[in-house]
Amino acid sequence: MASRSTINAILALVWPCAALWAQPAITGRVVDETGAGVSGARIEVRAVEAATGLVASSDLAGNFKLTLPGAGTYQILAERQGFYVFRTSEHLFDAAPSQITIVLNHRQEFSERVDVTASPPAIDPQQPAERKVVDSAEIDALPYSGSQDFRNALSLIDGAVRDSSGDYHFNGAGAGQTAYSLDGFNIANPVTGWLDARINVESVQFLNVETSRVSAENGRGSAGALELETKVGDDHLRFGGTNFVPGLSSAGGFHLNHWTPRVEVSGPIRKGRAWFYNGADLYYSNDTVSGLPHGQNRTSGTTFSDLARFRVLLAPSNVATGSGLWDMSDRSRTGLSVLNPAETTTNTRQMLLVSSLRDQQYFHGGALLDAGFADTRGFLHSLPQGASLYQITPDGDRGNYFVGRDRHYYRQQFIANLFLPELHLAGTHLVKFGVDFEREAFHQQTVRHDYELLDTGGGVERYVTFAGNPFEQRKNFESAEYVQDHWTPREGLTLEAGVRAEWNEIVREMEIAPRLSVAWSPGHAGETKLSAGWGIYYDAISLETVSAQQDQTSLATFFLPGGVVMGPVATTFQAIDRLLKAPYDRMASLNAERKLPGGIYARAGYTHRSGVRGLVFEPLTPVSHQGFYQGTAYLLGNTQSDRYDGFDIGLKRTFAKQFEWSIGYTRSRAHTSAAVQYDLENPVFAAQAPGPLAWDSPNRVRLWGWAPLPHRFLPERLRFLTRNTTTALVVEYRTGFPFNVVDQGGFLVGEPLAQRYPYYFTANLALERTFSAIHYRWAWRCGFDNLTARLNPTSVENVEGTPKFLTFYRGPGRAVDVRLRFLGRK
Repeated sequence: MASRSTINAILALVWPCAALWAQPAITGRVVDETGAGVSGARIEVRAVEAATGLVASSDLAGNFKLTLPGAGTYQILAERQGFYVFRTSEHLFDAAPSQITIVLNHRQEFSERVDVTASPPAIDPQQPAERKVVDSAEIDALPYSGSQDFRNALSLIDGAVRDSSGDYHFNGAGAGQTAYSLDGFNIANPVTGWLDARINVESVQFLNVETSRVSAENGRGSAGALELETKVGDDHLRFGGTNFVPGLSSAGGFHLNHWTPRVEVSGPIRKGRAWFYNGADLYYSNDTVSGLPHGQNRTSGTTFSDLARFRVLLAPSNVATGSGLWDMSDRSRTGLSVLNPAETTTNTRQMLLVSSLRDQQYFHGGALLDAGFADTRGFLHSLPQGASLYQITPDGDRGNYFVGRDRHYYRQQFIANLFLPELHLAGTHLVKFGVDFEREAFHQQTVRHDYELLDTGGGVERYVTFAGNPFEQRKNFESAEYVQDHWTPREGLTLEAGVRAEWNEIVREMEIAPRLSVAWSPGHAGETKLSAGWGIYYDAISLETVSAQQDQTSLATFFLPGGVVMGPVATTFQAIDRLLKAPYDRMASLNAERKLPGGIYARAGYTHRSGVRGLVFEPLTPVSHQGFYQGTAYLLGNTQSDRYDGFDIGLKRTFAKQFEWSIGYTRSRAHTSAAVQYDLENPVFAAQAPGPLAWDSPNRVRLWGWAPLPHRFLPERLRFLTRNTTTALVVEYRTGFPFNVVDQGGFLVGEPLAQRYPYYFTANLALERTFSAIHYRWAWRCGFDNLTARLNPTSVENVEGTPKFLTFYRGPGRAVDVRLRFLGRK
């Protein structure tokens, strides 16, 4: 046998060579300033002299893993949109396994450092879902119309279409077919399913939109998921304010017309352990409508919101977050227009109160338990100006609007998600489980009085009264459970398979929603990704819709030519739970992403969505034109089917550390088998027929960006004019929306939604200059909305045979937009 001294001598010679050939394993975690995990971060580790490196992505707990080709000195780069880039020039890894923690700092409007670089949009090779992100920098920098409302920032995204009421539609679906969440909790209106919550736009950290290949964690939305992620404080005390100076207008007399002050403050409660954030805003408007008499031509309103958040690091592996949102508004003369004078408008008041608590516990090995509870409460009061007879005429409406509503609602939600440590079986697996329980309810009183429909000669076409109980109430309990496996069989290839099971007490059936997606990134640099997927997605059931059988009955008397009187005939709406099933969509999608030379990120995608068993009211018996004179009963059923096909392509680039530009085009078609929407209060008399959806817009182009004004071409003495000044631009073009044509009796003429508005085009341009005053940093912006002053109508005279038939009425005209922001200390 060899002596011990001989063995030691051999090991001494062999060990250095073995160390060179060893493949060190790196495990790490990406966290933010408060220790919370950051998912979807791109981590690249590259040898100092190598042209390319190894790429990984952080999982939902912020964990990542890499295997290096050998020991040595490496560079580390970590980036995620909305954060500053993390970069180290030299880091020594030996042959032993290493564990590192990377801290990514959220992108701030004003940073104490001047050498920081914003992360560009990065391709995540391990993320099959199609995710579109608008971060706080884009929300703050771009002059989109109505920039006081975060929802208007959704216009910066391909595939998002805003209708004339201000609601957004994704993938051609209804506004209630998207899952809306605020910091992980459902924020949709419990009654309608729409997004009508309001917060300080500067409190928003990210708007994350998943429009296809949505994971099994998200449900109750067949069109995708919109996650609103808000800011949290860090160890630096920060204070910011915007628009303390009100806007003035001379339209209809010199007056204060807009004021949108916003304040945010954040910082440590105890450095390194506890932090707070508070963002409040006030929006006051006093708008003048041209074409109406003085004193009756203004509509005003005040909206206030306050968001408070607290985060505590209970232990190095335990983070608790509490939030509270108070949102209230009070508006007079809602709906004021040339066709709807002051007497026909309503006064509305509403309030929303949301409180939540969430705890995240990280375990050794990479597991994460995430649990939380949220309580949502609110009310809506909508009152007409009086009780005089409401008259609908070809030249506009008269009298007092005939509907007043008093509604109260609430929701309680409990969520829990468990992310298991990485498992190894024919590759690596990241498995997660979760549950979601929600209880929601509402009650309301609706008071209606009579109205009549007049023809061009002033004769009565139809006189309508209402009968029945004015009270409605409804509740629902929903539960959901899911499991999902994120499988990486080899580097560059990821498969995600999951299933979600949902149940609610309205249809009382277990709904199974399987989902499958794949992402493939050839090579090791992660600069190209192909992804595809298919899944079934169930919609939430609107409480407002299924409570229709409790609503009142409409009694209409028709006055026909020749003195013939028909009626009064009854129109009723019924919804029977045992006859209903949950509507769902089948969605398939394909996407390609590529990093081009010059730091340009390109993406193209196709989405197909087919809706099945959609809820729609149908006449109990087929009716013709004459049949409506006999009265009609409508029953809620699962007879609607929708189809959406959309192709979009986009380019995006970040340059000079912080500036961006982006362009995108969407070609789409949104069609339904039930284009006629029957309504108790605003009926359209027609047999059901297929047609486009009301928000169908086949072509849409959007362009936005901001950049510093050049000054090197100016003489030295004039360079102060453009110093610290940026220009920002937002441009949007789209096909006009479809609309119905009716006759003077309210009967549909031709096919449903057969006419279209003119095309929509707007260009917003702004200049913003940062400057120092009284030891603080400020930013002053001045620009124009709708620079070309295009008509962009939002209403039309659609009654055939009237003198103003097909007359379009102007939307928002050209407007000056001025903003002053306080950024903090120099």
